[in-house]
Order: sequence, then structure tokens, then C-alpha cells
Amino acid sequence: MDAGPERVDRRHDGVPPSRHRELNRQVAALAGAAVVILIPWIVFLAVSLPRRYDAHHWRLVWIGFDIFEVLALAHVARSAWSRRRVTLVSSLIVGTLLFSDAWFDVVTSLGNADQWESIATALGAELPLSFFFFWLARRILVRTLTAIHEAQGGAGPQPRLRDTHLLSHSLRARDAKTAPADLGGDRPATRT
Repeated sequence: MDAGPERVDRRHDGVPPSRHRELNRQVAALAGAAVVILIPWIVFLAVSLPRRYDAHHWRLVWIGFDIFEVLALAHVARSAWSRRRVTLVSSLIVGTLLFSDAWFDVVTSLGNADQWESIATALGAELPLSFFFFWLARRILVRTLTAIHEAQGGAGPQPRLRDTHLLSHSLRARDAKTAPADLGGDRPATRT
């Protein structure tokens, strides 16, 4: 029994391509609206926030943040070890957390005794690791798109990443049999 086309349809929940385009437009509108709202909010914060504020839960903030970093790094380790595509998302999360950690460490320490330690930690560990995980996410994405391009018999060079559109129904039913297993071929769909 040929389950290829059925599985492809199930994985996309039978959503027609026109609905995917509409969802993409809605996401773009939501992100655009957030930008429009955030700009005046940033200006408001710039003029209204106090120059100094004593945080009563300072330890909880930083310990909690570092726990989130550890959990995210553990997820990257687990997903990378298992060769799961979700490593891409986890890498973006870890890169963002590390970049944010460096930013807040440096900015909150300026003018204090630990200023140079925070700058050294940011430049020597947090930022390089952050950039590594951003690079890793990009590499996973590019390699996945290359494999899809080849599985679909793409002629000529693969388009640059910035010229690649969001994927929707990228592996057609006829491609399900020929696609590599980790791109939706013969292996049944599993959670990632």
C-alpha cells in the first residue's frame, strides 16, 4: 500500500496553498503592527523610566535566566545528538538567550566594580557562543533547503537563502518516495 501521498497530506493537514499564503500575510501584518507599537513604547520608556531602580528579586532574575539558558542548551545537545531538525529552533533560542545575557551583564555592570569582568565574559564566551548558535541555525536551514532543492530535482543553482520563500507544500506527493528519509521520505513522521 502506497502511504506516501496520504502522509504528505496529513502532515499539511490538507491546508490549501492559498491558506498558507493568507497565514503568511497575517504573520507579516502582526509583526509589522508590533514594530509600529514598539517604537513609541521605546520612546515612552526612554523618557519615563528612572535612571536607577532597585530590583528586589535580582538573584531570582539572573538565576532564572541562567536556568533557561541551561535548559535550552540541554535541548540543543539532545536534539543535535539525535540529529533532529528542531536543533535549528533550539539554536536560535540559545543564541538569543546568550546575546541577551551578554547585553544585560554589560549594561547593568557599567560603572561598577565588575564592569570589566562582565565585558570580558561577554566578549570571551557569551557573544562568540551566541554567534556560533546563530551560524549553526543558518547552516541547518541552508542544508535542509539544499536537500529539498535536490530532492525536487531543482535545476541550476539553489536560490540564495534571502531569496527563498517560506515553505508550504514543498515536498509534493510524488517527491515523498524519493526524498531523503529525514525530509519526509520513507520514515513515518515523528515529533520533533
